[in-house]
Amino acid sequence: MTTLDFRPLRPTDDAPMIHDWATRPRGRFWGMADKSVEEIRDIYAFVDSLEAHWAWIVEDEGRAVALLQTYEPEHDPISGAYAVRPGDVGAHVFVAPGEDALRVGAGIFAWVFADPAVLRLVGEPDAGNRAILARLQQSGFELADEVVIGDKVARLVFLTRDRFESVLG
Repeated sequence: MTTLDFRPLRPTDDAPMIHDWATRPRGRFWGMADKSVEEIRDIYAFVDSLEAHWAWIVEDEGRAVALLQTYEPEHDPISGAYAVRPGDVGAHVFVAPGEDALRVGAGIFAWVFADPAVLRLVGEPDAGNRAILARLQQSGFELADEVVIGDKVARLVFLTRDRFESVLG
């Protein structure tokens, strides 16, 4: 169970905040460091138009603490990098500067796994992002192969429902 709230990202309203987060040095792996507020707005307007991808702002008592993108892996380029299984849900997580990444991450994972159809959480963080890979391992994720997705060298990561419940549940 999580005490976090999840609302759909509003591209026009949320773009300045996301720009602030993504253009800080720790945001370099998010791939938007050189984007303007308008470009970020347009990126999330595009995400909002997709049928199998969703963007969420995660809030704690009304304060934005993370950006979450969820997606159906079979409708994403990641599907070329691993064997997608029924019950897989993909996720990208950007925890806001100054927030407790482990606590926020645990709340996000609890929210995703609250859907009984979700059996495994899948991600592909940048292979060079050692800090997030260490945090994901602490949260119970299995680190898998390095793969190339688009122009990014990524590390596949997986968190099964059973592993989530034994580590964080």
